Amino acid sequence: MDDEAKSRRVASLRRVLPALTLLAVVSVLAGLLVAPGFAVQALPQLRPEDVGRPFESPSAAGFKATRDYDLPDAALTDRRRQEARAGVRPVFDFNPVVVPEVQAGIQQGFAGLRGALPRLDPPAKPTAGKRKVEPVDRSGLIEARQQFEQRLFEVEDEDWNVLVEARAAPEVERAVLAVLSRGFLAPVVGAREDLGPAGSFLTIRDLNDGAEHPSAVVPPSVLDVREARAEMDRWATLPGNLLPDSPGLLRRAVLRIAKRALRPNLTANIAETERRRSIAASAVKDAVIQIKKGQKIIGDGELVTKDHLRMLAAMRAQTDRFDVLEASAGTSALVALLLAGIWTFHRKAFRRFRPTRRDGLLLGVLLILFLGAFRLAAAVAEALHDRWPAVPMEALLVLLPVAAGAMLVRLLLNQELALFFGLVLSTLAGVMLGNSLFFAVYGLLGSLVAATQVARARDRAALFRTGVWVGLVSAGVVLAFGLAAGKGPARDTVLAAAFAGVGSMLIVPTLVLALTPLLELGFGYASDLKLLELANLNHPALKELIVQSPGTYHHSIIVGSLVEAAAEATGCNPLLGRTCAYYHDIGKGKNPLYFGENQKGENPHDCLAPGMSAVIIKRHVTDGLELARRYKLPRAVQDVIAQHHGTRLVGYFHHRAVEQAEGREGVEDSLFRYTGPRPQFREAALVMLADAVEAASRAMPDPSRERLHALVQRIITAVFTEGQLDECDLTLRDLNAISLSFIHTLEGIYHSRPVYPPGALGGGRPAPLALAPERGIQRR
Repeated sequence: MDDEAKSRRVASLRRVLPALTLLAVVSVLAGLLVAPGFAVQALPQLRPEDVGRPFESPSAAGFKATRDYDLPDAALTDRRRQEARAGVRPVFDFNPVVVPEVQAGIQQGFAGLRGALPRLDPPAKPTAGKRKVEPVDRSGLIEARQQFEQRLFEVEDEDWNVLVEARAAPEVERAVLAVLSRGFLAPVVGAREDLGPAGSFLTIRDLNDGAEHPSAVVPPSVLDVREARAEMDRWATLPGNLLPDSPGLLRRAVLRIAKRALRPNLTANIAETERRRSIAASAVKDAVIQIKKGQKIIGDGELVTKDHLRMLAAMRAQTDRFDVLEASAGTSALVALLLAGIWTFHRKAFRRFRPTRRDGLLLGVLLILFLGAFRLAAAVAEALHDRWPAVPMEALLVLLPVAAGAMLVRLLLNQELALFFGLVLSTLAGVMLGNSLFFAVYGLLGSLVAATQVARARDRAALFRTGVWVGLVSAGVVLAFGLAAGKGPARDTVLAAAFAGVGSMLIVPTLVLALTPLLELGFGYASDLKLLELANLNHPALKELIVQSPGTYHHSIIVGSLVEAAAEATGCNPLLGRTCAYYHDIGKGKNPLYFGENQKGENPHDCLAPGMSAVIIKRHVTDGLELARRYKLPRAVQDVIAQHHGTRLVGYFHHRAVEQAEGREGVEDSLFRYTGPRPQFREAALVMLADAVEAASRAMPDPSRERLHALVQRIITAVFTEGQLDECDLTLRDLNAISLSFIHTLEGIYHSRPVYPPGALGGGRPAPLALAPERGIQRR
């Protein structure tokens, strides 16, 4: 028992696994196509030339954000970073070693000069009680000057001569140092232009210990070289400060030497300043404009500004950075839930909703093809709108033939699957086009009208009549949404309605006409248009059948009438049933005389064993499939040829074999049983029942209503109890309707006629037949 339960679970899993696989594949592919539209709001396509023009919105409320946005404001961010950079004080390095170095240089220079001057003085020669002074050695003086200037700087000739005459006295040296100290009262910078504007501050960093402190840039906090020298001049001019008892030349020389010795001890550290400013700028976070869901970005009729362009560009840039993988995964899950939900509802609500694996594959392929085409068409529409801005984007998008999907499914399958496909495709198309309720409703209503009207299509012109209905409804939807938005019959609304009407009238039927033969060829389906062609009795297969097997041909025509009436009574496809009935026995044309409806006297089975006769009878199924493939008949017709006997016995010859074997034990049933399969869809089951009923009714000697009723009930009950109808969707109510329909049709075929008296047919006594002597025609 456990093994049996396990085997049932395995079989159930094998049946479900392909459907789950198809669902997963379709969901992933559809999610990849729909994800950008699901995550992205359709943004207005505004360009720089639109600045100053009124914004035209499809809604009277204007354009609003459909989700939260955090939009980076590049201009504000840059301004804040510039402010952060400007807030960092420039760094200046204070070198405390400069003053001691300058002082040491002066001291060394004066000391060296004082040491060199005695050696350069010539010895004095006494003359007549007087000391005669010889001139100084000029060559040695030049060398002393060079050494002095090497320690300090070049000095003017006048200052040098005054300094030599003063013998570089220590008091002169102290005077130079005193004047110099006045220049270093504050940090000295090379030029005030390096400090920045007045009122600003800088950071002074001591190179000795790294200590920092802020400082104003104005005197007396910081001096430039010019201001420091001016301070030295001012101090030197005060009475009593600079060698008051010395000659003016010496005082001027001391002041010039001190001013020449002054040098900056405060220098700008550009690299450190830039580093600190870069750190401060990088610490500033991006400025973000928070937009909440439902917040109005721009109102209808509002003039477009550059701020609107920047905001929309930021929204579009944020959209471009959207995580496509995450969006695709989430959208794929939503697509799977949508498909599963609508599929489950249809499965529970509609008895005829029993799609096969092939049907599911067709729906999946169509869904991916349409969504991919819509994605490409939307990109083309955007490019065309950029090229011709006068054409509204909505007018281009309504050209998408959403209704063509449901129309195709209705032509190839049935109305339940057309409703399922229309719901799914229109919903996903609306999501793809920016979560648009308008496009979802637009596609759904067009799909419903297309699926409803095309059901009555009996020629290709009917497809264009259906397109007219779809166009009228589509234009009405566009106008209705325009009125609901409070905009009235605006130019863009009227233009979009015109595009929707004309486009649906032309594009939808043309696309259906182009795709229907391809899908019929690729998936083996037969649309009503194809079935109408096959139902034409001038088809080569039927013309061959009437020549080879006229009895079988007549049998097939009557079976077709039975099936068509029963299909109408049970809600099946009458055209499919009648067409399949016409071809279900075309295999009998290979050996027509072995079938009773084609025999005229001699029966070849009288010379054969029952088993051989059964083999010949069963062979008409395989022969029929070969002919169906040769004539390229649709798969539905081939399925009926294979299934119209199910796994039933060839009853007549099986009964003969049992009689000859004098017991059932010696007869192998498999030799007399058709290989099947059992009918898989309702039209095939109708052909099986009608085939058996027509054959049995033909053999009735007196086909009265009571006998026909009993015959039909007996055959339907036998087929049902054998389990031949277990794999199709016929119910007991259907079987009762089929029984009544068969009886009604057979009564019309076998109705009773009055017995005509002699001569009644000719209106009097029948005239004798004239003899034709030359041909010898026999009198009846």
